[in-house]
Parts: sequence; structure tokens; C-alpha cells
Amino acid sequence: MVNSELPQPVEMQERSYLARLWKVLAIMWDSPFVFGREFDRVAAVFICGGQKRRGIGFQISKTIIRLFKLAKSCLPPERPDAKDPLRDEDAICFLSSTSVHQLASARSDEPMDAATFTIMHDSIPIDFPKFVGPHHARNFARDMCWQFERSDLLVCVSEYTAGRVRHHARALGSGWIPEVVVASPGAFLKGAIAGQKPFARRRAEDRKFVLYCSTIEIRKNHILLLKVWHRLAPVLGDGLPKLILCGRWGWMYEEVAAFIAQNPEIEKHVEFRSNLTDQQLADLYRNAEFSVYPSVVEGWGLGAAECLDFGLPVLVSDAPSLVEATQGLMPTIPAHDMEAWCAAVTRACTDPEWLEQLRATIASRYRPILERDYFAAIVEHAAALHELDAPDLSAASGMAGIGTDPRDRQRSSSLAGAFEARKAT
Repeated sequence: MVNSELPQPVEMQERSYLARLWKVLAIMWDSPFVFGREFDRVAAVFICGGQKRRGIGFQISKTIIRLFKLAKSCLPPERPDAKDPLRDEDAICFLSSTSVHQLASARSDEPMDAATFTIMHDSIPIDFPKFVGPHHARNFARDMCWQFERSDLLVCVSEYTAGRVRHHARALGSGWIPEVVVASPGAFLKGAIAGQKPFARRRAEDRKFVLYCSTIEIRKNHILLLKVWHRLAPVLGDGLPKLILCGRWGWMYEEVAAFIAQNPEIEKHVEFRSNLTDQQLADLYRNAEFSVYPSVVEGWGLGAAECLDFGLPVLVSDAPSLVEATQGLMPTIPAHDMEAWCAAVTRACTDPEWLEQLRATIASRYRPILERDYFAAIVEHAAALHELDAPDLSAASGMAGIGTDPRDRQRSSSLAGAFEARKAT
């Protein structure tokens, strides 16, 4: 929601710092919900017009946002007589990740008479803690414990995520296990720009390019692509398209920055882009030769699904959720197999008939998930909340994402520790 709600600069409009700041504060003032700390960081990047989460401009912008949030929280409620929806037994309440975080961090054990549900995007901080900071991993484990104890329904974005959530719920042995269902979000960019001005076609004399749209962070595996392009540049020469890495700078990207600093010649073949409008991003999807998505793990794989929405072939890693998001239609390459990625990229660059076959496969077999269908699925699951009983998962087997890997016990240790800490208090 943060990315879709934030305004984006359009042509010559709202380019000044004050205009962007005013726009963000206006959104925060009019919104009935509480924004989380990630919104503060994303909004600060937008306001200061930067690409990375650093610098005096970023820090000042983030401080202004948080002071504004603090001031707004001190104001009296507009409807002081309004009933707490969580105490309404006839209500069905959706709890955002920010709401869950606030309730879990406050160790709130107040009774909730309403039926509640949340959306589970992934369990990456528990399954792959090396991809996040230790503080975030601890908070995530605590929040997930709270969800397992207090939620009636967990709506997961993929079968893979649902499998991991069921595994961790069983591992906790907390007694109550929420209902776990799947509602895959698809990709909604193409529908969002319907009716806008015609897209800008790439000129014939412009260099061809390959697209990767994703936050720049360690688990997205940008370093593999940089190494692939560095190796293929002297081999393919002018036949190697430019690699456009589209997305904001996230965290733990030091290896990427170091590789570029050590190999400055790669800058001729790689371009970073951030703060794009929806139309600009759509133009990239429409004009790219193909896309790549080598992420090590995903909860869903939005960028890969967006590629297929625009009919763009994409080479994906073997992360289960990426295979799921692309409906098993696209070439799959092991995330850490550089030789295999070099071979696949080389073929895509030199074999136009292969790319045409992939485009034909998308056109004939890909089934996009429409926005209205996604929300209809969520509403259908939520509407049945009052009829649900706690499911028995003790005998479940063969679920997506759950195997016999002995490391599963270790992966759940942080979650179990958080659960024991909650019981102790």
C-alpha cells in the first residue's frame, strides 16, 4: 500500500522538496490508519528525491514525518464515542502488519471479540534470518507468535508461504491454530495504467536492455547478475543488452556497491533507476528484450508476475514462489548457479526464436489474476470467519513448502523462543 499510495512526480509537477513534503503530510493527515516505520523511510526517500536511505536530506525528511505522526497522535479522536471494533463480536477486522506490530509489541492480551484476519506475505525473517537484521528477525518472530495466538484467519499470498506458515504454526504447538488460506495477489500495474497516454516505444537505434525490477537488497541476488554481465560483456560484445536494475535501495547491499567500485567498467552495461512513475515502469516492461529474476527467496514474486502481465519473458530462480507466480511457464535456474545463469542469459541474447516461443507461451497459457478477483477471494475467506473452527494440522502432510529438511527445526527456533517469552510474561 505504501508504494501505491505515495505520489510520484509526473513531468514538471511536484518536483520541489516542499511540494513533495506537503503531499506526503496531506496523505498522512487524511488517512484514518497509522503508518508504520517503513512508510517513514520510503516517504523520506521520495521527499528528498534520493535513491538511498542515507544523507542529511533523508534524515531530516524522516524526522519531520515522525514528528508529524507524533503530533497527530496527540490530537483527540474525531469520534471519541466510537466503539472499538475489536470488541465488537459482530465485526470482522482486518489487521495490517503495522497493527499487528503495535499490538504484539505492546504485549496486548486484551480480549478481542471480533473475528480477525491478517495477510501473510512471507516468513523469510524466520526461514532466512541472514537476509534481515537481527532486530527485525526478533520483532517478526514476536509478531508472528501474536498472529498465531490471536488471529482467526491467515491469508497467505502463495501456496509456498502458506506451507511455511502451517509448518511454523505446528512447530509452536500453541494449541490454537488459525485457519490458513491462500489468495494470490497477481500483479495490478497493467490495470492501474489502463487508459493513460500511449507508452513510449524504444527507438530502433537505442541499445536493447534487460530488466530486473526489485528492491536492491541481499536476498534479491543482484550480485549474481552483476557477475553474469561482467563475464558476458567481453564474450557477447555489442550483443549484450544493458541491464536495468529498477527499484529503491534497501538494505545489506554492500556487496553490490563493492563489486561496482572494484569493476568500474561494468557501469557501461548496468543502469540503476529509482522513483519511477507507474507509466515509466510499464514502459520498461513493454520495451525490454526479456527480464531476469534471480531472487533467492520470495513470498510471492510480484515483479515476475508483472513481466507476464506485459507479455515479457522472464528467467526466474528456482525459488518456489517465483515458479508459482509465473505459473510454471518460464525457464527456471538455480539461484546460485552462475554458470547456468550465464548460459540462460546468453541464449536469451542470441536466440530470438526462443524468446518468441516464450512470448507465445505467455500469450496462450498465462492466466493473469485480476485485482477484483484477488480482493473477492479475500472477502470470501473473511466472510466465512464466523463459521470457522480451529483446523487440525497435526496430521497434515505434503503441504507446499514443507519438507523433511532437518533445518526446519532450527529455522523455527527464533519463533519458538518468542512464543516461550510471551508465555513467560
